[in-house]
Amino acid sequence: MSKNKKWSSSAKFEIALLAIKNETTLNEICKKYGVAPSQVHVWKRQLLEQGAELFNKKDKTAQVLAEHEATKRVLYEKVGQLTIERDFLKKCWSKLRESDDSNS
Repeated sequence: MSKNKKWSSSAKFEIALLAIKNETTLNEICKKYGVAPSQVHVWKRQLLEQGAELFNKKDKTAQVLAEHEATKRVLYEKVGQLTIERDFLKKCWSKLRESDDSNS
């Protein structure tokens, strides 16, 4: 077995899938691919634990989109509020200037 070998994700998937299928023994898999049994167990566990994530992409996309829409709605509300406040202050400022001009 070679030390510090970099395995591609497809190779890891293939080895883990072979281990899950139980069509060959763990020793045969390790001998064929030159990988330690403990590493095969790690990849098998990762595949079993994280395999469902492959099918959650649509759910995550919908969740991110919903969060984006909620943030956008809050920002539009804030822009509306600030616009109203600005318009009010403009009116007050112009009335104040008019009263100062008439007193002069």
